[in-house]
Amino acid sequence: MRVELRGKRILITRPAHQSRGWCDLLCAAGAEVDSIPMLAIEPIDSGPQLQAIKRQILDFDQTDHAIFVSQNAVRLGFDWLEDFWPQLPLGPRYYAIGAATALALQKRGAACAGGGDGAPDTMDSEALLALPTLQNVADQRILIFRGSGGRTLIGDTLRARARVEYCELYRRALPAHAAGRLAQYAARPDAISVHSGETLDNLVQCIHRSGRVALFEVPLVCPSQRVAAQARSLGFDLASAARNAGDAAMLEALQAALGRVD
Repeated sequence: MRVELRGKRILITRPAHQSRGWCDLLCAAGAEVDSIPMLAIEPIDSGPQLQAIKRQILDFDQTDHAIFVSQNAVRLGFDWLEDFWPQLPLGPRYYAIGAATALALQKRGAACAGGGDGAPDTMDSEALLALPTLQNVADQRILIFRGSGGRTLIGDTLRARARVEYCELYRRALPAHAAGRLAQYAARPDAISVHSGETLDNLVQCIHRSGRVALFEVPLVCPSQRVAAQARSLGFDLASAARNAGDAAMLEALQAALGRVD
């Protein structure tokens, strides 16, 4: 059951620089939106990791498959690529995890590989690994653009098939004042949205630090079944999953979650 969002208060937790589109969509649907970012993206700007990025970008024409795991990976990765490659090399195939990442990739002028069950609006790690173009890749070079840490399923699986490197462009961090802002947040939202497992972990940490444990009783909308299961294990009994992390899918899941509560 879907419900109108008019009069509903939604707490969103996306990084500040990524929240505008999601906030605008919710407001257009009639919701009242509160934003407390639970994730900050810090670009790698020094040290050995910076030198590794430069080497990988300089050698990008030797890459056969370039996989981008997030919008931030696209944004920062293409900032690097455009500095060193005013015209992109013709060799690499481009892949995106999730609809929003695919759209970000397309906006930077790179067509996503895949199709059928691997279409950009349904692509998750498992779907990507099943693509025909990534099966017989012996001796080919695969470069995975991502943040430091994170899931290793894609890299671990593809290493059995090809030569794989991570191009780690950023660190994820908990915003300095997130717990304090949550402690001062007097409202009780009708629902909360998170867009990643890292955001969820930070939210749980801030709930405990701020004493706002009643938020565990609020419906929580997550971008995947994996994150929803993680949320339930952490205390969100009303966690539910969207089809993917795209705004349209998250809105549909939010409406469905509020419909179940009503």
